[in-house]
Amino acid sequence: MITIPTDISAEKPVGAPFIIDSCPFRPGEQFDYAVLSLDDDKVLDWPMVYILANDKAAYVGQTNSVATRMNQHGANEEKSEFTTANVIFNEEFNTSVITDYEHRLIGYMHADGRYVLTNKNDGMTDSNYFSKESYAKMFEELWDDLRKLELADHTIAQIEESEVFKYSPFKSLNADQRVALDKIYSEIERGLESSEPIVVEGMPGTGKTILAIYLLKLLKDDPRYSCLNVRIVEPVTSLRNTLRKALKRVSGLSPDDVISPSDLVKPSFGYRPGEKKCFDVVLVDEAHKLKQRVNLGTQYKNYDDANRKLGLPQQATQLDWVIDQAKLPIFFYDPLQSIGPSCIASSVWTNALGESARFPIRLDCQMRVKGGDSYLRYVKDILEGTCSGYQDFEGYDLVLHEDPLDFAQCFERDYQAHNLTRMVAGYAWKWVSKKDKAAFDIELDGVSLRWNCTYDNWVGRGVDDSRIAHEVGCIHSIQGYDLSYAYVLIGNDLSFDEDAGKPVSNKASYFDRNGYATATKQELDRFIKNIYYVLLTRGILGTHVYVLDPSLREYLKRYFPTR
Repeated sequence: MITIPTDISAEKPVGAPFIIDSCPFRPGEQFDYAVLSLDDDKVLDWPMVYILANDKAAYVGQTNSVATRMNQHGANEEKSEFTTANVIFNEEFNTSVITDYEHRLIGYMHADGRYVLTNKNDGMTDSNYFSKESYAKMFEELWDDLRKLELADHTIAQIEESEVFKYSPFKSLNADQRVALDKIYSEIERGLESSEPIVVEGMPGTGKTILAIYLLKLLKDDPRYSCLNVRIVEPVTSLRNTLRKALKRVSGLSPDDVISPSDLVKPSFGYRPGEKKCFDVVLVDEAHKLKQRVNLGTQYKNYDDANRKLGLPQQATQLDWVIDQAKLPIFFYDPLQSIGPSCIASSVWTNALGESARFPIRLDCQMRVKGGDSYLRYVKDILEGTCSGYQDFEGYDLVLHEDPLDFAQCFERDYQAHNLTRMVAGYAWKWVSKKDKAAFDIELDGVSLRWNCTYDNWVGRGVDDSRIAHEVGCIHSIQGYDLSYAYVLIGNDLSFDEDAGKPVSNKASYFDRNGYATATKQELDRFIKNIYYVLLTRGILGTHVYVLDPSLREYLKRYFPTR
């Protein structure tokens, strides 16, 4: 037996080593804890984390008595597939720490991909506790130990920049998200037949997509609701493919759980011709991207076919489709991310949803940008010309570049350190490379760039393809995604009006035809500002900006640090 001292006098953890003890797991038999090298008293009564595993699947848990918990699992038929128990001990563990570590291990192991995790996600709430930051640092050491034992493959840095991790159903919810979840679940428990539509509203980075994915997993795992037809409707094609990939390795979920608006009229997903309310719960992510019958390009026929199948008038919106087919529709919405005439107008939202739209569930805690909620408000006020003065955001890398070459060089530096660093831009340059693959779309004093070669998971594909990572993403390739650093090019579609004292749009330099056709001057102004609001709020660690218009650049110098 290993005798481990447990008299820890330090107020904060000193970084005691981890002991990962493995032994056979034999379902149906009494747990033989004598094979473990840990002292018996530690096995019987000490907070620990453990991993049950076989060649393909794993289950992560925590307990104050390994012996008792293993016997419980041994009698549980659901755990009969596992062959090995990996017990993780640290003399500085306590109940708060092991709860945190359990959640961390579930999230990282799922994204790592070595195992399919069989855990449920109920109760995964992000809670604070004494010396949490110190224990978070210790967790990195634990993860390195797990990799050495071949219980994990990828580094934490690699995992955190993966799309599977970012859109995992195993994320711990913050207090805002937990309150929203409880309200939604209460509505479900009241009964779907009597339920009213729900709108969850929040700024970028408040965790709308994460909450939708979490809720999907929770409902699928809940025996009361596991038989329901629950889907996530994702209007953004690239993000839809990303979510499908993220759910591929989640026990109990399927890529088919994520569908497009038009899939609401497909029998393969549950639609029954001539019937209403064929879906029980429909979670609409990026609901501000639902379309109305305006500027649809080549999509008019499919759009009209869907309305015809649903028995709706030709001018019905995709919002109408959801209301028609869902017993309980739940919309995750941000009005400031409406970026074109095809997006449903706010007045249409209010008319269709009434009280649900006027009194949404609010998500206010911003989790993406290290600049916090104040940075998002700062960007909004700058674009509207209502900013009261300069603000500093400690720990957030906000830079306005005067030289495009310096902009490009700093991009390369951050890209080498953080693979999810990308350049993005407003649609202020013609897309000549669509027809001429050798041509460059954006020329900036010695810096030649091309637009994104694909919409389909452009951000994720750039992780493995440096060529794609060095392209410039348009709004349609980036909306809904997080970046480590966002390098934002503001073109001549936005300038500064000295008389009005605020930024204004310039239709002549805006080349998204579907974005400006039918739009009034006022609408176009709002759409272009919303586009740049989205682009300027993608970066987790920082935002770097280069501006073409000299007057706008001078205006931004009042608010952005300059180099």
